[in-house]
Amino acid sequence: MAKKKGPEKGKDRPRPKKKRSGKGSGALTVAIAAVITIVAGLILISVYGGRAPWERPAKEILVYIADDEGVRLAPKKTLIPDGSVESEVREALRTAIRDGEGTIPESTRVLRVNIKQRSASVDLSKEVSEDHPGGSTGEILTVYSIVNTIALNFPEIEEVQILIEGRKAETLKGHIDISQPLKPDRKIIRE
Repeated sequence: MAKKKGPEKGKDRPRPKKKRSGKGSGALTVAIAAVITIVAGLILISVYGGRAPWERPAKEILVYIADDEGVRLAPKKTLIPDGSVESEVREALRTAIRDGEGTIPESTRVLRVNIKQRSASVDLSKEVSEDHPGGSTGEILTVYSIVNTIALNFPEIEEVQILIEGRKAETLKGHIDISQPLKPDRKIIRE
C-alpha cells in the first residue's frame, strides 16, 4: 500500500489572514470623533445662543450694603439667576447677606419668601436678630438693606414685611419697628 500523500505544505490548506496593523483605522476613528464633536458644538451654540446649557440667564440688581463709614447704604451691582420673582428675591437677599460685609449677619438664612398684592413677606432665621451686633445705626442699615434690596429692584413689590422664624417681631434689637410692612427709604442711600 502506498502512502497517501497529503497536500503539499502551503498549497491546499487555507492560509491564516494577516492582521492589519490598525494604524489607518485609528486615524479614521479620531477624525470621525472630531467631526462629531464639532457638529455637536455647533448645534449647542445655535440652540443655546453661545451660553453653556447649564448657565441660566442672569439679571443685574443692586444690593444695598453698609458704606465704608457704616452710616449709610451703598448700592453694589451684582448678578442673580433669572427665575420667578420669589426665587429672585430669595437670591437677592442671599447675595446681600453673603456680600454685605456684615450689614446683615452672615449666619442669617432666608427661610421663605412670599409675594402677595405688591407686598413681600421675607421670613429670616433667628440669627438675623440673635447675631446682630446691635446699635440703632446698625439696625437701621440691616432693616433697610433688606427692604431696599427687595423693593428697589422689583417694581412689583412696594413694601416688605420682615418675619423672624415665621413670626412678626417688634424689632431686631430694640430700635426700629418691623412689626408692619416697610417701604424703601432712598434717603439712607449714599449718593
